[in-house]
Order: sequence, then C-alpha cells, then structure tokens
Amino acid sequence: MSVQPGQTLGKYRLIERVGQGGMAVVYRGHDTVLKREVAVKVLHHHLAEHREARERFGREAEAVAKLRHENILEIHDFSGLDSDETYIVTEFIDGCTLKEFITDNALRFPEIGAMITSQVCKALAHAHGLGVLHRDVKPENIMIRSDGVVKLTDFGIAQMIDLQRMTVTGQLLGSPAYMSPEHVEGGNLDFRTDVFAVGIVLYQLVTGELPFNGKNPHEILKRIADCEFPEATRVNPRVGRELGAIIAKALQRSADDRFADISLMQQALDRFLEGSGIQSSKEELARFFDAPAAYQMALEKRLVHHLAERGKKLTGSDRVGALELFNRVLSIDEHNEEVLEYLHKLGARQRNQRIAMAVLATMLLAGLAVVAKVRFASRAAARSDLAWDAAIAEDAQSPAEDASTPDAARVPADAGTPSLVLADAAETEEVEPLIRRKKIDAGALVDDPPLAKRSFSLKLSPRGSEYRIGAGSWIALSSGSADISVPAGEQEIWARNESCCEETRYVVPADRNGGVVAINLGYLPAQVIPRCEIANVRVKINGRPAVLGRSATIPITRLVGTEVVRIAFFSEDRVDERSVTVGAKKVVEHECKF
Repeated sequence: MSVQPGQTLGKYRLIERVGQGGMAVVYRGHDTVLKREVAVKVLHHHLAEHREARERFGREAEAVAKLRHENILEIHDFSGLDSDETYIVTEFIDGCTLKEFITDNALRFPEIGAMITSQVCKALAHAHGLGVLHRDVKPENIMIRSDGVVKLTDFGIAQMIDLQRMTVTGQLLGSPAYMSPEHVEGGNLDFRTDVFAVGIVLYQLVTGELPFNGKNPHEILKRIADCEFPEATRVNPRVGRELGAIIAKALQRSADDRFADISLMQQALDRFLEGSGIQSSKEELARFFDAPAAYQMALEKRLVHHLAERGKKLTGSDRVGALELFNRVLSIDEHNEEVLEYLHKLGARQRNQRIAMAVLATMLLAGLAVVAKVRFASRAAARSDLAWDAAIAEDAQSPAEDASTPDAARVPADAGTPSLVLADAAETEEVEPLIRRKKIDAGALVDDPPLAKRSFSLKLSPRGSEYRIGAGSWIALSSGSADISVPAGEQEIWARNESCCEETRYVVPADRNGGVVAINLGYLPAQVIPRCEIANVRVKINGRPAVLGRSATIPITRLVGTEVVRIAFFSEDRVDERSVTVGAKKVVEHECKF
C-alpha cells in the first residue's frame, strides 16, 4: 500500500504531496521532534521490494550526507535499507525547478544563464572535491528557492569516485538529452562527464534549445555520440564569442579537451560576467528571480552602457575585441546611436590613415616628385566618402593585387549582405557580423540608397499601440490599423504599447507589397503579491509554492491581455482558494480570507 498525506513515517508527518519522479514521491513534511519543515522522499513501493533499488536510494543518502554547500540540497535523515518504508529526509525547498521556471519565463540575456550555471558549477566543485560525481545534471534537478538561491538536487544516480583511479564504469542511467559521449558509449566516467552535462544546460539556457535533439532517445544518443551541434552564437547572436567559446569547450567530444575541472569552467563564466559588468551572481539572481521582467528591462540598459564603454576603451589596443563588444551591443540594440556614431568616426579615422600609408608607399617606390606626391596626398585625404568608396570598389574588382601595395579595407565579396568591417581581413574573419540594415565599408558607415515606395495595411494589437518605420518617429495608431508606405527593400517596423507590452520588431520582406501586416505585441507579465497576517499560513499560486509578501511573476499567454490565477492560502486545518484575474504589467496584492 502506498504512502498517503497525513501518514507518519518515524517522527515525520506527511502533509502534502509536492512532486514525483521515476524512483520516488516527494512530500512536504513536518519533523515532530525538531519542529521544522522538511521534504520526505519516499521510494516507490514497487521499487522498495528490490534490494538493488534500495541500495541505490541509500547511495544517494550516503553521497549527499557528506556534502555541505549553500547550492546543494541538504540531507537530514535516512530510514535505512531495512525499514518498512525506504525514505530520505532533506531540507524543504520552497520554490520551483529550473525546468519549470524557464518554461514560464524566457531568458532574454545569456548573462542570466551564465549566472545560474556559475552557481551550479560551485555546487559541483564542492561535490567533486569530496569524490561525488552527479551523473544527472539537468534543469529538472536544479531548484530555485524562493529567495533566489540555486540548489542542485537529486543525487539519485550519483557515483562515489575512487579518488585513486578517478573513474567509474559508465552505466546508462540518467537523462538521454544531458548525457556525455563517454556515458552513451559505456566508457569510463569522471568529473568531466558532469562538465559536459553543465555545458548542455548552459547551451539550453542561453539559446532556448537543446544542442542535441531527436525524435526519440536513440536518435538523441547517436547525435551526442557524434557530438555535432549548432554553435550557440549562431542560434542566438547575443551569446557572443567569449561565452560561445566556454560552451564549445565544455561540449568537446573528448573529455581531455573539456575543462579539466568544473571550477575552471566556473572561473571562465565569472570572468565573462565581470566583463559584462556583473560582479555577484548570487545577489543578481536574487533580484532576477524576485521580479524577472523588471530585472531584464533594467539589465538591458546596464549591458548596453557597460559593453559600449568597454568597447571604446579597447579600440586603441584590441580592435577585434572592441568589435566583438560593439557587436554584442548591436545585437541588443541595433539602432544604438552612440555605438553607430562611434563606429562611423572610428572608420573615418582608419580610412584616412590608410590613405596616407598608401600614398607614402607609392612615394617610396617611385623615389621622385616628392612635393607633387605630398600635394596629391592632401587632395586624396580630402576626397568625399562617395569618391573613396568608388575607388575601393574599383580596386576590389581589379584582377590581381599588387604585392607592393599595403593592405586596405575592401568591399566584402558578398556585397548583397551588408556587414561590419573595421579591422583587417584576418581579424574580421574571427567575428560574426551583426549589422544588417547598415554596413561599414572601408571603415566608413554607408547608408543604403533611397528606393521607391510601396504600401500595405498595418494592423497593431492591442489597440492604442504606436509604430515607427526604421529609426523614424513614433506614430500613435489608436484605431488599430492604418495604410502606410515604406521604401522598397527590407524594412523594419517597430511597435510598442508602454501600458502593457514589450517593444516588438517586425521585418517587412523586400518583396512585400500590398496586403496586411499584422503585429501582435507580446504582453509583459503581471505580478501577484500574496499577503496574510495569520501565522503558519502557506501559499501556492497556480499550484506552485509562493512566498507571502513577495511578488510572483504571472506570464500573460492569452490574447486578451489578462490571465486567470489560482491562489491558495492553507494551513494544517484550513484552506482559502480562489481565482483572480490579472492584467499585463499590473501588480496585484491579494489578501487571505479565512
């Protein structure tokens, strides 16, 4: 007979069922001796009949009992292998899993994924230091406590490592999508196996996708064994080169090519975050999990400012590094006037330097008419941008290069795809260009030429929104629709509604003419703050634990801009449950009514 809420196991009274996995059911319980709240993880009855399952359960207790770390679930008690009911007692985490959180909340900035992963790395560094290999790191086994602390849980298939050999024989236990190649192939496992799994989690957090996908577990395992996946920077350009390199190193097929220690991966992540202006992951995450939408809006401004300032400081010593930072800014705000203007000035200065060097080289080779050459150089430096671009284009079309001529910026071979070109060709090959609407040729910003107009009907939802074409002025569209004209070629339309929604970008294809362009703005989430003055009362929002007095984020998924929320206040002997309707971007305080 299975265990039920209200039942007592030893000194622990089971209050309610809060979760279930393949091996056990988890209950919120009460320690009747120490008078504290606990979680009681009870092995499934059909598994408890098998000695091997009980021993595996006991191995989890043994593994976690020796671990004492802020980011690891703390174990309090174990029933023993010969008890009628096999169970583990741990601290009770008031919160949700990382899997649940990212399902409801999109991470707009890779820096947030890096902060979460850094905390997981700290937990694993402690476990590895005591010889414990987790073997099942995944978002379902990472919990977010209500105060924003990240907790690594479920060491159910953890392996105690022989610290002399540092390896164990692989067994196909764990989640297929987060396994390492050596795990899939039944090879030797060591701490670098966890590094690979953390790399997968990080990839998922910063791109919103898993690196290894498939229609079934067999297909997923095959792709992991081959270790082929899309680069994170191509899935999400905001990831950038530095963070992309960290992910790529963690996901190397050979364990020898990965981070040798999980603490090295954590250090790399912390350096990346420091370079983004983020000093303390723990404090930042507490603010993020408290109010995700508001935090991300503020983070956008912080990142743009910090990265732009860093980029400007690097232009004199590391042009490729500066270009990478400017690209990151433009991946967040592609119309950032400060960066675009700075690039324009930088390009003009670089262009003049190249003109002077080219003229000087010609003078030295000829050895004649120095005065005439200097005068020519003055005239050349004063040429208009248009004339210089024409000269560059003519040079790019020449059948062969003169080896005596110094390197100069050239128009990209793929002239149909505008790109960012600041440094020499060898430098720019390392950086993926991000500018699409404008381009910098020969170091100078060049606007696309004006083209003919075309028209169509624009519809915005919700009503009362505004729109702008490219970098133009905002225009209110109170009626919800209007006939507008835009230049031919690919164009951007931006839409916003500051009362409820996030700013939205829509790209009108180059061949679009006539018809209707409909833009539905994404609703910003609501915030619900549950309050109750009665002692020993707990609260759940939409079935998940919440904290009294602390705001909970409610995603708005319906087209009407509102969401129905279930709020339940409860104690050991009474419940107050009701449904309330909340609107986008609204903050609602709700009191218990017993």
